[in-house]
Amino acid sequence: MAEVINLITIAEGARISTINGATAEVVNNPKDGVWVFAKYLTSPEDPDLVGSEDMIFAQDIAEVLT
Repeated sequence: MAEVINLITIAEGARISTINGATAEVVNNPKDGVWVFAKYLTSPEDPDLVGSEDMIFAQDIAEVLT
Protein backbone atom coordinates (compact mmCIF):
# COMPACT_ATOMS: atom_id res chain seq x y z
CA MET A 1 0.00 0.00 0.00
CA ALA A 2 1.24 3.49 -0.84
CA GLU A 3 2.15 5.96 1.88
CA VAL A 4 -0.64 8.40 2.74
CA ILE A 5 0.21 11.98 1.79
CA ASN A 6 -1.29 14.76 3.88
CA LEU A 7 -1.89 17.54 1.36
CA ILE A 8 -2.53 20.08 4.11
CA THR A 9 1.16 19.94 5.08
CA ILE A 10 2.63 20.35 1.57
CA ALA A 11 4.32 23.74 1.33
CA GLU A 12 4.38 25.98 -1.70
CA GLY A 13 7.60 25.29 -3.59
CA ALA A 14 7.54 21.57 -2.73
CA ARG A 15 8.10 19.20 -5.62
CA ILE A 16 5.76 16.28 -6.13
CA SER A 17 5.53 13.33 -8.48
CA THR A 18 2.28 12.09 -9.93
CA ILE A 19 1.05 8.57 -10.55
CA ASN A 20 1.60 9.05 -14.29
CA GLY A 21 5.30 9.89 -13.83
CA ALA A 22 5.15 13.68 -14.05
CA THR A 23 6.89 16.02 -11.63
CA ALA A 24 5.50 19.37 -10.55
CA GLU A 25 6.18 22.25 -8.17
CA VAL A 26 3.39 23.31 -5.83
CA VAL A 27 2.52 26.97 -6.51
CA ASN A 28 -0.56 27.23 -4.29
CA ASN A 29 -2.01 25.00 -1.61
CA PRO A 30 -5.57 25.83 -0.53
CA LYS A 31 -4.97 23.46 2.42
CA ASP A 32 -8.28 21.68 1.92
CA GLY A 33 -6.67 18.25 1.68
CA VAL A 34 -8.20 17.63 -1.74
CA TRP A 35 -5.87 19.26 -4.27
CA VAL A 36 -2.91 21.53 -4.83
CA PHE A 37 -2.15 23.87 -7.71
CA ALA A 38 1.16 23.02 -9.33
CA LYS A 39 3.37 23.85 -12.29
CA TYR A 40 4.50 20.86 -14.33
CA LEU A 41 8.27 20.44 -14.55
CA THR A 42 8.25 17.16 -16.48
CA SER A 43 5.48 15.11 -18.05
CA PRO A 44 6.56 11.99 -19.97
CA GLU A 45 3.00 11.12 -21.04
CA ASP A 46 2.10 14.65 -22.19
CA PRO A 47 5.10 16.94 -22.85
CA ASP A 48 2.73 19.83 -23.65
CA LEU A 49 1.95 20.09 -19.91
CA VAL A 50 5.51 21.19 -19.05
CA GLY A 51 5.42 24.80 -17.86
CA SER A 52 1.65 24.84 -17.40
CA GLU A 53 -0.18 25.09 -14.09
CA ASP A 54 -3.08 22.87 -13.10
CA MET A 55 -4.93 21.41 -10.12
CA ILE A 56 -3.54 18.07 -9.01
CA PHE A 57 -5.85 15.97 -6.89
CA ALA A 58 -4.69 14.00 -3.85
CA GLN A 59 -5.23 10.60 -5.45
CA ASP A 60 -2.96 11.61 -8.37
CA ILE A 61 0.05 12.43 -6.17
CA ALA A 62 2.52 9.55 -5.80
CA GLU A 63 5.00 11.23 -3.45
CA VAL A 64 6.50 14.44 -2.17
CA LEU A 65 10.05 14.69 -3.50
CA THR A 66 12.93 15.87 -1.34
